[in-house]
Amino acid sequence: MGMGGVQRVYNIPKILKELGWDVDIHTPCAPYNYPKDNASLESNDLNVIRSFCPDPLHILPGKISNPGAGKRDYFSFPDNKIYWLPFLWRKIKSADIIVVSCPPFSPILTLFLVKNTPCIIDYRDQWTGSYLGEYYFKWEKDLAKKIEKKCMDKASAVVTVTKKTGNYLREQYPENKNKIHLIRNGFDETSFPKTHKRKKPNKLILTYMGSFNKIIDSNLIFEGLEKLFSLKPELREKIVLKYIGPSMIEKLKEKAKNIGLENFISTGYLPQKEALAELIASDLLILIGGSGDEDSWLVPGKLYQYLRTGLPIIAVTKNKEIKDLIGSSGKNCDPEPESFAASIIKVIQNPNLFKGVSNYSDYSWKNLSRKYSELLKNVL
Repeated sequence: MGMGGVQRVYNIPKILKELGWDVDIHTPCAPYNYPKDNASLESNDLNVIRSFCPDPLHILPGKISNPGAGKRDYFSFPDNKIYWLPFLWRKIKSADIIVVSCPPFSPILTLFLVKNTPCIIDYRDQWTGSYLGEYYFKWEKDLAKKIEKKCMDKASAVVTVTKKTGNYLREQYPENKNKIHLIRNGFDETSFPKTHKRKKPNKLILTYMGSFNKIIDSNLIFEGLEKLFSLKPELREKIVLKYIGPSMIEKLKEKAKNIGLENFISTGYLPQKEALAELIASDLLILIGGSGDEDSWLVPGKLYQYLRTGLPIIAVTKNKEIKDLIGSSGKNCDPEPESFAASIIKVIQNPNLFKGVSNYSDYSWKNLSRKYSELLKNVL
């Protein structure tokens, strides 16, 4: 499977195997029409065990309009992967260590099914206390909280990818605070091209990579560019907006047309290596935070790929953790078209102010996997 959320559960196990661990990856069979990264499949010598999941997303053909968005409904709790657990349980009974990657959050219930096996909860996103824990009914929120507490007690260790999630868990479950570890998301150095060629000479290429959805809105980019063109009309012919991702492509083309942006490139979904080649052949990268309270929880995995490029980043976010990670390599702005336009002008006029972070190698999957390896040794 492709998409950004797969990178963590692909790269860390791959490197753990290189470090001497025997790793099995258990996952449901891929949904119909879900984006696939064939290059990763070809280079992947991991033991990936796919099992049946009686979920309509997996067994019925149909178009996935927003892959990776997750799904909660009236008929499943904690989410629609709950029906996979009986099929998963039969596969993992002989494991020496179990690492549960969340979301989805249903597999966290496997901690109740094992007695003496060390278990690690790996929170790619926080569950309770965040937007992902906003269920339809109060009883669901209360039950989710109780389940999380029991799982925190049972877990041998808990891993988070952001400081905020780790701090939240320590506040909520202080008796388990010493179990909580920060191992961030990262980038795969081998997926980046050794060299790259600019495809648009004499143009300024602004690139956004990822998905748009109800949390990450594309409107700000187009409204900001419209404001930019009103302030600097000469940039209308120079600016190229490139979108690397699968979401709402026809709607994005329409938005570009509406603001008179002729230089709009949409690559659609690309496998990891191709996406990174397109990313690095840019001048400026755009990162959009979540809307409302979601912004404070989200540190997108692509941020670490952005940091690896050494290119200037415009980050539309109030998330302090993102600001600290970007440091002098980017410009933060408010979620307003005027602020977005002003940030682009700032970067164009002062390119020497924005230097790539010197410690980006800290976020390579190789270094992060070494930390994971030490954690696994400690819980055995």
